[in-house]
Amino acid sequence: MKIGIGVYNSVWLPDLEKVDHLQVFRNDLEQARIAEAAGLDSIWCTEHHFLSTGNNPSPLTLCAAMAAVTTRIELGPAVMLGPLYHPIRVAEECAIVDLISGGRLRVGIGLGYRDEEYRGIGVDRKRRGAMTDELIQVMKQAWADGPVEFHGRYHDFSDVDVQPKPHQRGGPPIWTGGNGDPALRRAARFADGFIMDGGTDSKSFSGTGYNRAIFGRIEEMVSRYRLALEAEGRRYDDMTFALTIGGFLSDRSADDAWATVQDAYMSTRRVYADWYGLKPDEYKRWYPSLMTEEEHEARRAELWLGTPDELLPLFRQLATLCGDRLHVMFRTKYPGVPHEQTKRSIELLGELRKMVAG
Repeated sequence: MKIGIGVYNSVWLPDLEKVDHLQVFRNDLEQARIAEAAGLDSIWCTEHHFLSTGNNPSPLTLCAAMAAVTTRIELGPAVMLGPLYHPIRVAEECAIVDLISGGRLRVGIGLGYRDEEYRGIGVDRKRRGAMTDELIQVMKQAWADGPVEFHGRYHDFSDVDVQPKPHQRGGPPIWTGGNGDPALRRAARFADGFIMDGGTDSKSFSGTGYNRAIFGRIEEMVSRYRLALEAEGRRYDDMTFALTIGGFLSDRSADDAWATVQDAYMSTRRVYADWYGLKPDEYKRWYPSLMTEEEHEARRAELWLGTPDELLPLFRQLATLCGDRLHVMFRTKYPGVPHEQTKRSIELLGELRKMVAG
């Protein structure tokens, strides 16, 4: 099992953080150095556009900056929104980040679901699945020896020789995300791994505003991914199963961890409620000061909170469900949580990483 941190979206909440946006990015880079020193395996950035909170729209840029201040840790977007990119240009940019990092780039690709992003970039959302399938095929050709020769429905290239090539021969691994059957088929057919979103449960969140129990969801997704791979004549044991999990570590207790992140976490729930189309009346009381004790308990259950000793059994159960090629993307970075407390959670995650390995 590999364990990394994420997701770095560079959201700026000045009322909570009391810093400017420049300092947000400086904190991100310092936390990347701390993650590497703590022995973690990876660090992940994500992408969104046109938001007043200043979400980073360029995850590869942040990956390049993180690569420049680290030497060992793997890094990548989880995920970049594939249909919004020109295949040749993004293949070139990934190649440069892979060279800067010395071959540490991993490329997570998803579709996205916000209409505003598609309209703003000028891409027809209805075509996003097929465009992403073509994007991945073009990128892999671009990183291989020789020129790109690809003639698809949405992309057409002849004799395009992308240079320089990535540091990793054949290019960095591509992992794709999603929830539906087409996403699993895409991962099985074209990608080197699959990313499951353990943070927001697409199947239930849009209806109830809450997630289902995580281990049941993981078991279901592993089974579906295995079946999709079998249909393509590929083996689960040859692939990477990556998983995003939300949580926070404390020296003291789960209560202390929840007290630290509750405002930030509920801020993310309100944002996702809006994005998933819930009515404002359904989430207007999603503030810790307005929530009942039962609501607090339900939200805490969506996160992994506590000391390394308390979380160790959960990670061991993950290994049993997912196998040896599991890569956990543990979200211990939340907008609005002070830099010093985030740093300490990262250090504790490094201690947990050593316990899992030992």
